[in-house]
Amino acid sequence: MLIMFDYQRSIKSVLLFTALVCMSFSCSDSSSSSVERVKVSGTVLYNGDPLSSAKILFISETPEGIIKSSGIVRQGIYQIPAAGGPPVGKARVEIVPRTPELEELTQIKAEIKSGKILSNPLDLKIPDIYNKKSQLTAMITRDGQNSFEFKIESK
Repeated sequence: MLIMFDYQRSIKSVLLFTALVCMSFSCSDSSSSSVERVKVSGTVLYNGDPLSSAKILFISETPEGIIKSSGIVRQGIYQIPAAGGPPVGKARVEIVPRTPELEELTQIKAEIKSGKILSNPLDLKIPDIYNKKSQLTAMITRDGQNSFEFKIESK
């Protein structure tokens, strides 16, 4: 028995099936999500001094899933605009080391020489209790200022 395979019909069937699956799961990107995001800002101190350079993450569990929002800490200050900010509610916060970009590194070296920065970001050792195993949290509110200060220690 010879079985004939109709490629054109198979491709149409696969495309139709894919479209139906996407519609049933409401395929959409996270930017069109119904989750309300808000702006957050604040400071990070490392051993009592402004943290020169790092990445800060706000990790929120929502009915839509886990949402991560991140920003850059520079000279102890961070700001994340509402467009990429965390959703309203409780978030776990991680502070992770970050290698500065070339332009930043040149500026940081000059500031270290002048005494404006006390620690070289390349030498920073942020303990796991502030990143992978972080128990830092922030309660993000709809109408609040959402400004948070985090004090972390090297030991």
